[in-house]
Amino acid sequence: MSDSLAQIIRDTVAKGYQIEPKAFDLMQRISKSIDLSELIYEVIKQKGDDKTIRVEDIERFLKREDKEVVKEIVHEIEGPLNFKILLNITKLKTVPGTVGYQRLFSSRYRKLLNLIRKRVDSGNLLTISEVGGERSTKVAGLVYSKNVRRGSATIVLEDETGRVEATAFDSQIVKNIQEIPLDSLVVATISSGKRAFIVESISLPDVPEHIPNTAKRKVYAALTSDLHVGSKFFLKDAFQAFIKWLSRREDEVAARLRYLLICGDTIDGVGVYPNQDKELETADVTKQIAELTDLLKLIPSYIQIFICPGNHEPVRQAQPQPPISGSFAEPLTKLPNVHLVSNPAWLEVEGVKILMYHGRSLEDIVATTPGLSVERPAIAMRSLLKARHLAPVYGRRTPILPAEEDLLVIEEIPDIFHSGHVHILDSERYRGCLLLNTGTWQMQTSYQLDMGITPTPAILPIVDLSTLQVITIDFSKQERIQQDLERTHPE
Repeated sequence: MSDSLAQIIRDTVAKGYQIEPKAFDLMQRISKSIDLSELIYEVIKQKGDDKTIRVEDIERFLKREDKEVVKEIVHEIEGPLNFKILLNITKLKTVPGTVGYQRLFSSRYRKLLNLIRKRVDSGNLLTISEVGGERSTKVAGLVYSKNVRRGSATIVLEDETGRVEATAFDSQIVKNIQEIPLDSLVVATISSGKRAFIVESISLPDVPEHIPNTAKRKVYAALTSDLHVGSKFFLKDAFQAFIKWLSRREDEVAARLRYLLICGDTIDGVGVYPNQDKELETADVTKQIAELTDLLKLIPSYIQIFICPGNHEPVRQAQPQPPISGSFAEPLTKLPNVHLVSNPAWLEVEGVKILMYHGRSLEDIVATTPGLSVERPAIAMRSLLKARHLAPVYGRRTPILPAEEDLLVIEEIPDIFHSGHVHILDSERYRGCLLLNTGTWQMQTSYQLDMGITPTPAILPIVDLSTLQVITIDFSKQERIQQDLERTHPE
């Protein structure tokens, strides 16, 4: 935005006028060829008691030769929002007990095997029962167990025909095995040694290098998570500063922001961790959701809001999780721009494919993979992407639902992989995918202190969907932000 346009906006706002987003966008587009200062002066002179400047107000004072150009510009700005919910898991056929988990892992194996077979380099895959003899055998199997020692690593793989134990001595293969999550599917080449089977190569399904989809127009999406409304540590002032910023028409990013994705833990819940009750401002889930709803009401209605649950919402904890529903969802569903989706969920926003997953399994990946840390959650997200599974490790902190189908397999390639849970803002680009862990709006709690987690609160990442470039705005500096808002956008 040019300095002259910025000054015109400031002067207009200082006189008590509001500028509609569409009018602001139009002013930006025509500012290079039209004397906006004179035009806005004429608009204000004719407004009377109406303090809102709209597109039609600007059009009224345009010269005849400019009107055809403006029609094209207005049409572009007023174009319909373009989004689809591609995956929203509301129902899932479950099978209780051991049988359910057998079917779940069978579904995981088949889905991941199909992904591998689509690759040009997949070659001739044999079953584990065919391992042996003088030739090397290429197999695909789930990692049943592994044992990494100095100088070697032993891994046990299984498929529907049996199990095989093999050992690696090559340092790079040992490192690869060390980084492979348990219960994930791998492709391994195995040969017969004198005393044991030898691993000659091993790899995860991974994602291929791809050119990401981008929006055809310049539009922004804010990606965030872990508000924890109801907690004494919820940074309400900072979140309200964010909401107020959304109405700053003189800010080009705010003016073009049309989507808000909240990736779980919108509220703090009750009884989620030991002694949580001592850290709650509101010890009632219904009231927490009511407070959340009151905050979201303040967001301009043209911004579409997508919310998936985390481990603090009143939904089942086993994954995949359904959307917030029933009486808990009722206040939120009354907001026409709010969309409640499952965890995980797949969206297509302005042509960009976004995978939302709250990220509870990141704890398991970090705990079982040497070299990973919660301080770099995007690197742990990369491990999930390479495994093509959102929660590959079974039997640790992440509960998984015994079901007929494994819906945690990452069958498509996301342009953006959006996660949260660990309260640390981090990003990474991997093979054309933007991996974004979006931090929190909660200060450090005593539980996090005990766990050694230092959060990065109230720093909001915003993605330009036309380029997938990320900018961040720090709303944690309350005093400075509030003064700035009051100076440039008075009530």
